[in-house]
Amino acid sequence: MDNALTAENQHLRQQLQSLLAEARQNEEKLRRFDLIERRLIGTHSLAEVIQLLLRDFRDVFKLDSLTLLLIDPEYEIARLLEQESRDGAALPGLRLLESGAELAGLYPQGRPYLGSTGGAALGRTCAPEAGIASVALLPLTRQDALIGGLHLGSANAERFSADSSTDFLERLTAIASICLENALNHERLKSVGLTDALTGINNRRYFECRCLEEVALARRTGASLACMFFDLDHFKRINDTLGHQAGDEVLRKAANVIKLLLRSCDIVARYGGEEFVALLPQTTLMHAREIAERIRANIAAHCFEALPGESLIVTASIGVSVLAAEGGDAPLADQAARMIAAADQAVYQAKHGGRNRVVTA
Repeated sequence: MDNALTAENQHLRQQLQSLLAEARQNEEKLRRFDLIERRLIGTHSLAEVIQLLLRDFRDVFKLDSLTLLLIDPEYEIARLLEQESRDGAALPGLRLLESGAELAGLYPQGRPYLGSTGGAALGRTCAPEAGIASVALLPLTRQDALIGGLHLGSANAERFSADSSTDFLERLTAIASICLENALNHERLKSVGLTDALTGINNRRYFECRCLEEVALARRTGASLACMFFDLDHFKRINDTLGHQAGDEVLRKAANVIKLLLRSCDIVARYGGEEFVALLPQTTLMHAREIAERIRANIAAHCFEALPGESLIVTASIGVSVLAAEGGDAPLADQAARMIAAADQAVYQAKHGGRNRVVTA
């Protein structure tokens, strides 16, 4: 009898220890989830949210692989990340999808999939690192619509098993989805405040902020920085003879011509009225002049249909300058102002030299 009681007590003690160990493990898991949730809620930009999910999530939960997939049919996220990560910093583990078709069937009844890699059709959405034995495929949804997925991988075959609880994971992905949507909406609102409503390109406020950043970067790296000023010739005549609606259409089309002939890393903005300005990082004066000539020729050759049946030939005078080599100790605002003023003065010379030409400062 004593032996039976001893064995039963030992069995109960083992059960208790197992329950206590599981409770401590759940407590630690909850602490880590809480930590990530607080960091997510405290992020300020789309890039921060994505970087936190890709880097901190992997480190905190000791994952062997992690892939974040976001559905981006209009390339909006791609453009925002390109603007925000001007140094070209890559985001390993991020995949942008043109549609949700690649995610079809990965999430049973819209819920997470936990199990082996073989049953998950994982190769359709990411290429896991060698040795991944189990995965957790977590759908990201907002307003009952799929916006992407967060895919976790482990070398431990038992880390993500089909009978594991998904409560913590579902809560975390819900918060991640909200933070992604909020960050995206914030970027949209910010973009509205920094975009010219008529032409759809950047406005003067955005240009002035970016100009200081680009001057600082050029000074730090020793790279060249060019500035172009564009002024449409005889624009007042268009407004006076055909009306402001025609003038607006000319501005929209001229902005589009300029934008199409610049690189994605260049910054183009409407400076005011019929004036446009552009910054060309890592561009010498000679190269900038060649680009300006190409833009001038394209504007002059373009048929501007300002109004139905009203075709116009429009030309532009362009001034080009570069950031001065001297004056590196002067305030950034002063250096930027001198570069812009030099391009503006070159436009003035182009106007007085006969218009439809490029003048370098």
